[in-house]
Amino acid sequence: MDKDYYAILGLSRNAPDGEIKRAYRKLAMQYHPDRNPERQTWANEKFKEINEAYGVLGDPQKRKQYDQFGTVGNIGDIFGSPFTRTTFEEMMKDLGGAGLRFDFLDNIFGDFLKGKASSFSFATFGGRPGKVRFEAQPGQEISLDEILGQARRPKDVHYELALSHGEASQGVTKILKRRGKRLEVKIPAGVSTGCVVRLRNARRLSDGLPGDILIKVIVK
Repeated sequence: MDKDYYAILGLSRNAPDGEIKRAYRKLAMQYHPDRNPERQTWANEKFKEINEAYGVLGDPQKRKQYDQFGTVGNIGDIFGSPFTRTTFEEMMKDLGGAGLRFDFLDNIFGDFLKGKASSFSFATFGGRPGKVRFEAQPGQEISLDEILGQARRPKDVHYELALSHGEASQGVTKILKRRGKRLEVKIPAGVSTGCVVRLRNARRLSDGLPGDILIKVIVK
């Protein structure tokens, strides 16, 4: 193996998923530069290392490949999997609740920021005017998709849907086909012409981009 990701996170090879997740969050707090003022360069490298390790072991498919072959080829980033991205959001909540800063993450995830959201920066998580505002409090929900969505200016998509009077009166389920994906649309009973049904974050499913799909009802 090129790197022993289990050793980096201080785990055995048969560690359950929950233990891997807890180890990552614990080490993120331990290696934060604010908690290592005399060794910030070292702390940055350690933080980067544990993120790489968790990016592999925190994703079931990548972990399986790593266990079998000792490598996963292109590791990608921690944001590329819903498993690791969710834990990263939880880790950010840990850091914010402890009053620790986020700007050092710009260097650690520089490639990701350049490739995915050029206008986004972790340094803006302090709420400077005109930037993305972010305040972490204990128990607060954090969604990286929503934060990056603000930076990438999510766009809504609009459709019109013609219904018969019977369908509008009783309610109906329709299938919307977009970019090869089938989205189920539930129209509630009692709609009339001009009513709009909003599918929140549906563009994430159909396009892989932030944004809602809005369907305007036309009753004929």
